[in-house]
Parts: sequence; C-alpha cells; structure tokens
Amino acid sequence: MKRASTVLSIWCGINFILAFIILCYVIVFKQNSPILQVASFSEAEIASLSAKTMAALNCFTILYNSCSLMISVLTWPLIRRNLVAGQKWAFWLLVGVIGFVEAMAFLASSYIGNGRWQVNVVQSVLYLTGIVLSGFSIFKGVKNEFSH
Repeated sequence: MKRASTVLSIWCGINFILAFIILCYVIVFKQNSPILQVASFSEAEIASLSAKTMAALNCFTILYNSCSLMISVLTWPLIRRNLVAGQKWAFWLLVGVIGFVEAMAFLASSYIGNGRWQVNVVQSVLYLTGIVLSGFSIFKGVKNEFSH
C-alpha cells in the first residue's frame, strides 16, 4: 500500500504544481491563458481574438485550475491517511474523483487537437498504477462471493 500511496501522492503533487504555475501565470503575471499556446494558436490568431474572448478563456483557466489545485489538496490527505489504512470507501472515492478528472482531461484535450496528451498520459499512468496497486492491496484478501 505504501507504493500505491507514493504513486498517487506523486499524481497529487504534479497536479498541484501544474495548476499552481498556471494560476500564477494568469493571475500574478497577468498573462493570457496558456491554453492558446497548447492549442497551437499562432500569434496572429491570438491577436485577432476579442478582449471578451480572452477574458472568458482566462476566467475558465482560473476556474479549472483552482478546482484542480483543490482536488490535489483534498485528495492528498485522503491518500496518505485513509487509503493507506486500507479504507475501501477512500479507494472508491479516489477511483471516482481522480478517474473522472483524468477522463475529462482527455476529453477536454481532444477539443484542442490533444495538445496536452503528454501530461495526460503521465498523469493517467500514475493514477492507474496507484489505483491498481491500492486496489490489489485492499481487495487481495477478499474472496469472491460466487466462489465456493
């Protein structure tokens, strides 16, 4: 369970750091959403966007990354305390929450030509590895109710 916890904690750390950097980029340094570069917009295309469009992109960037950052903050103690203790509810909550976030990351990326695929793959591999290891650790002693 220690390995699973470590892998999932790495997922939390990467997720937190990426969201924090993007929030600083947009809020502190007053830059436009990096999604435009990720989606391979040219400088001319970016310049042609209206101020309203840029404001909306920045708004959604701040909203998404603040939620992403908080998911990391909330799931980390859940992983380090409850999952490590073998609590099944923590496992299923992490399956649902992080699994949903990872699935939506791939879906969202598909709208911009899969511009974030490298990050999505790394994060998904970490998540799946951690979840499989923790699931095996939690459920390895549970017998199938249909076996005799």
